[in-house]
Amino acid sequence: MQVFSIPKSIKENSRFTFCPGCDHGVAIRLVAETLDKLNLRENTIAVASSGCSVFLYNFLDVDCVESPHGRACAVATGIKRVNKAVGKDKFVFTYQGDGDFASIGLGESLHSALRGENITAICINNTNYGMTGGQMGPTSTMGQVTTTSPMGRNREYHGFPIKTAEHIALCDGTVFSARVALYDYKNIINAKNVIEKAFMAQSKNKGFSFVEILSSCPTNWKLTPKQAHDKIENELIKTYPLGIFKDTTNE
Repeated sequence: MQVFSIPKSIKENSRFTFCPGCDHGVAIRLVAETLDKLNLRENTIAVASSGCSVFLYNFLDVDCVESPHGRACAVATGIKRVNKAVGKDKFVFTYQGDGDFASIGLGESLHSALRGENITAICINNTNYGMTGGQMGPTSTMGQVTTTSPMGRNREYHGFPIKTAEHIALCDGTVFSARVALYDYKNIINAKNVIEKAFMAQSKNKGFSFVEILSSCPTNWKLTPKQAHDKIENELIKTYPLGIFKDTTNE
């Protein structure tokens, strides 16, 4: 049996704040392991958005800033630029939900990518506003029932969901954009490798890097944890295919 050690970047004795079956805990651990592997922890500033992602500061032993809703990429840009101006090139990443990154914060997110800001954004896509009651979000899939779309999302009234990783990949300032999932061991390992590539892009001063993580939301999907992961594997990736949509880090 393999025994996993706790990454140094993870705070010990932290109270777990996420719902049973939620993938935020796995995602945060992958971020922590990657920070330690690349020896980035002591030089890192994380920016957490409003929503479930705001609890990041409870779990990572790094400097962390809580941004207003939707403004994480703008806050990260300011942190990165100010520190660089005084000769302190910090490693800066955001940890956001899909509603934060791709709806209320889409302007900040998109233009950070267009400017090629040398930061990394991680977006947890669980296809709804998880913390505030399970409302329809920008990534809610066609036909998805939420508290604000009780008849299911439809084309005529709600339009189509945004495919964030593909849109960010179209920005000239983006050097890395990918989508991963966490529904089984193989995909968890792949997600960790992809996060490492995104972090390395920033470390090499390449430009904007982005990782979208498909995540379960058993509470608002009204499913068991296993059913939620099955939903990602069998349904969600049909709308949101996994893969790397842009990688110019070696150019």
